Amino acid sequence: MNQKSISFRYATCVATLVAVARGYGGPAVAASPVSQTDLAPANGGSTITFPLAGADMEQRLHDLSPRQRAQAIQETEKPIRALSLSCKPMDAERIGSGKSAVDGKGVEIVAYEVACSNGMGYLLASVGMEKPVAVSCFAAAATRADSIAKGGKSDVYCQLAANKDLKAMAASLMTAAGASCTVNDLRWFGLAVATHTEYTEVACGDGNGYLLRAQQNEPAAEVSAVSCQEAAKQGLKCHLTDGGPVTVPVTMQTFRDALKEGGVSCEPTQIRLVGRETLSKRYVVEMQCPDMTDLVAFIPLEGNTNKFETLDCAAAMGRNILCTLKPK
Repeated sequence: MNQKSISFRYATCVATLVAVARGYGGPAVAASPVSQTDLAPANGGSTITFPLAGADMEQRLHDLSPRQRAQAIQETEKPIRALSLSCKPMDAERIGSGKSAVDGKGVEIVAYEVACSNGMGYLLASVGMEKPVAVSCFAAAATRADSIAKGGKSDVYCQLAANKDLKAMAASLMTAAGASCTVNDLRWFGLAVATHTEYTEVACGDGNGYLLRAQQNEPAAEVSAVSCQEAAKQGLKCHLTDGGPVTVPVTMQTFRDALKEGGVSCEPTQIRLVGRETLSKRYVVEMQCPDMTDLVAFIPLEGNTNKFETLDCAAAMGRNILCTLKPK
């Protein structure tokens, strides 16, 4: 079977890939740090919809000549650059091409699988003059598993020699990240859309667990590993191993929300964390209101039963707290 006979039979399914993969990651994370609710798939599977019918797929030509593989590698470099994807292609295969409608426009679509030098693997699709799309092998495998579990079929998954064993891929990434791990199990965890950061959970033979963190839109970024204990402190709960209770990160938005809950009508134009009380453990925050009024708030969080209170700057000085915000 030659490449030409395959390529246009891919057109419909590749177009579907393009249309859906733009929403890759499903739950968009609005700001850093990420939250468990926004990032992790609630059902333990993938939140990516990747509905390529098994009947649409053809057998892939893995026995490509060195020249064909070199050409495929070269062709993937353009979409990789366009996405600023952290991937230097080491192997690639063209898996389909054709013309189809995307957002009501006819575009030329070409799809590839690529294996990267940093150990990651992706399915890529160039979409005419539109922005290309990329889906990691971890995410594609999770989508396929979801489809099969629901009685469906999916042949859209990574099959290159460097990509097809996801446990080996994860183990290699863990080693490169400085955390040796015999991978017993793994699951795609989620994608923080705002920061283009993907997480995959890994359970090791020694009982330890990690989140592999891949920054996608920084060409030189390396994959890092965060222990489940550390991830819990950042508000991310591992499912395959117990990393302990999740601690919700304290951010400026946390303080803004607490001010509203405390009945403060001011919507601060500026806000500054002064510190935290030694005994009462309340957070001390200075804020400037739109009318240029400065206030200091004493905010109890994390089950702290001490009272919420606010003072003007003059009264705050009596507690050795100096307001420093200046009108912009």
